[in-house]
Amino acid sequence: METSVVEPGARCHSFVATSPKRDDTRPRREPAMETFEVTQVVMTVGSTYQVRSPGSEKVVLTVKGSLMSPTPKFQLVTGDDGPEVASLTGNFIKTKFHLKGADKAELGSLSFPAIAFKKTLVLTVGARGFTADGGLMGNVFRCVDNDGKVGIEISKKTETFRDRFTVAVHGGISKE
Repeated sequence: METSVVEPGARCHSFVATSPKRDDTRPRREPAMETFEVTQVVMTVGSTYQVRSPGSEKVVLTVKGSLMSPTPKFQLVTGDDGPEVASLTGNFIKTKFHLKGADKAELGSLSFPAIAFKKTLVLTVGARGFTADGGLMGNVFRCVDNDGKVGIEISKKTETFRDRFTVAVHGGISKE
């Protein structure tokens, strides 16, 4: 049976202890996590966010929100205006969101409490469930599964008047 070892503050890799079936005792590396910078575009119709690799000016993905909709709807496209990769649709009171791929198959869901004193969420990706507690200020969300393994880490940057986030997607979860 494999067990996960996640070092606090680890930035590049998490390690997995070797399985008894393997003939060597060296730890093997899981896929490196992907890190993205998400920046709000100001002066646009509807919410728009650009996704870049850290330190790069090239837009990898763009999140576009619908303005005239009774429920929140977001579209994830390649580059600035390429084909749709995924979508996110919420309910009227913004407590449940469904994530769908380009083929409209459900990838996962996000759930938020209707009334909360702390910023929390539940993320479901396939059969895996993650919970996050952002505390009272909600500047860092670490989505952790039942085994304590971090799946996604979202950090809000507060240096400008527009929203900026760093999103780290750990191995085993699709970046969409």
